[in-house]
Amino acid sequence: MNSKKKDEEKNRKEILKELPSFINQMLLLLSSGLVLQQVFQRIATDYGSMEKDRENYFTKSFYTIYENSKKTGESFITVFYEFSKGARVKELSRLAGILADSRDKGTLLWDKLAKEGEEMWAQRKQSILKEIKLTESKMSFPLGMLLLSLIIITAAPAMLQMYID
Repeated sequence: MNSKKKDEEKNRKEILKELPSFINQMLLLLSSGLVLQQVFQRIATDYGSMEKDRENYFTKSFYTIYENSKKTGESFITVFYEFSKGARVKELSRLAGILADSRDKGTLLWDKLAKEGEEMWAQRKQSILKEIKLTESKMSFPLGMLLLSLIIITAAPAMLQMYID
C-alpha cells in the first residue's frame, strides 16, 4: 500500500514537472497554424519516439491515450479528460477542462492556455525554490559538523602545546 502511494506521488510530480512545457509546446504549435487535433497528433508522435531514458509517466500516458483514442474512435479530449480525473492532479484537470470547454463552447483556447501556462511556470518555480531551501537547511548541519571538526583539528595541536609547556 505504501509503495502504491509512493508511485502515485512520483507520477503526480512527473505530471506537474511536464505540464508547463507541454502547454508551451501546445501554444507554439497552435501559433504556427496547426489545429488542436494536429497539435495532439504532433505531440503524441514526439512522445512516442522519445528515448526510454527521457520518458516519464506523463509522456507515456499521453502517447497511450492518443493511440487508444485513435483505435477506438473516441474523442482524444474526452479520453484525456477522463485520464486527468484519474490522475488526481488539479492542474491537469484544469488543463483538460480548458480543452473540453474549447471543444464544446469554442472559447478562446490560446489565451486560456497562455494564462494557465504562466501560472504553472510560477508554481514550478516556487516548488523548486522550496526544494532548494529545504536542501540548504538539510546541508547546514553536516557543514557545521565539518567546520567544527576542522576547528578541532587545527586547534588541537596548539592546545596540546599549551599544556605541554
